[in-house]
Amino acid sequence: MTDRRRRHLILTAAAALALPGLAALPASARPLPRPPAFHPLVHHRALGDLQVTTIADGFFDLDRDLVVNLDNALYRSAVTEAYLDPDQPIRVPVSVHLIRHGDQLTLIDAGGGSAFGDTTGGLAASLRALDIAPERIDRVVMTHLHPDHAGGLITDAGATFANATLHLHQDELAFWTDETADAPAEMAPFMALARSVAEAYGDRIQTFQDQDDLGGGLTAMALPGHTPGHSGLRLSDGDDQMMIIGDAAALAALQFRHPDAGIVFDVDPGRAAVTRRDLLQMVTADRIAVAGTHLPFPGIGHVETRRDAFAWVPEDWFATRP
Repeated sequence: MTDRRRRHLILTAAAALALPGLAALPASARPLPRPPAFHPLVHHRALGDLQVTTIADGFFDLDRDLVVNLDNALYRSAVTEAYLDPDQPIRVPVSVHLIRHGDQLTLIDAGGGSAFGDTTGGLAASLRALDIAPERIDRVVMTHLHPDHAGGLITDAGATFANATLHLHQDELAFWTDETADAPAEMAPFMALARSVAEAYGDRIQTFQDQDDLGGGLTAMALPGHTPGHSGLRLSDGDDQMMIIGDAAALAALQFRHPDAGIVFDVDPGRAAVTRRDLLQMVTADRIAVAGTHLPFPGIGHVETRRDAFAWVPEDWFATRP
């Protein structure tokens, strides 16, 4: 008997002893384990002495007719080049970023909560998996108040993060909570959520302005257009930097190839497009790492120029682990 044949028999016998029921079945007949309804998914990334943990909150599907300022031929070509089906909605991930600065825990946005049914709301399970109780969060810094970012701030019982301060741009708070605004009817649920958030956090809300130093390595950066107070966060520790860009570039298959393409949820589509181009040019020129709420998980990488537009370059998951 050859050594190779002997090793095969030993391994087969060991498997049969360990799993006698399964070993007797052909592979095609063995039951597959049922996947959990939600499996916590996190990614840790070092930034100097800080730690950035990207947490998957879930996803939503974006239909073709919600993409604007991009003709159908270019849309289909870009989606196909991204190895997606142009006849199906684009599945858009939703991520939340947790920043550890010493003993301070800061969330950037809070995911969708129950705002999208059962396809978002994974933040709570992931925090439990990280052994972080909601009351342990010190502050939540918002890029903006759309439901896929703010839905996780509240539950039926009130504020999700009972001890956290809530930080957002002053224009963002004013816009979404203005009860005198003559807003389109489709915006009513957005405004109702924002008002519920404002009521739940009350005097724990702190507003900021453009370029404000928020402490803990975070600086606010105006990225208007998607919403009036939409903000990016520059995270830095020494020479290490990262830009958390919210929804300034949210569709990896489209908005790097076609920066003028927007979505119907942009309050000012023209300004959003200018903001996107300026941002992508800046992070490309300065070689700054980018983290995006809706970019393919974990949504951290770099941007490079590609002819007259840009390309998304995902970062190596393990190269930057703490």
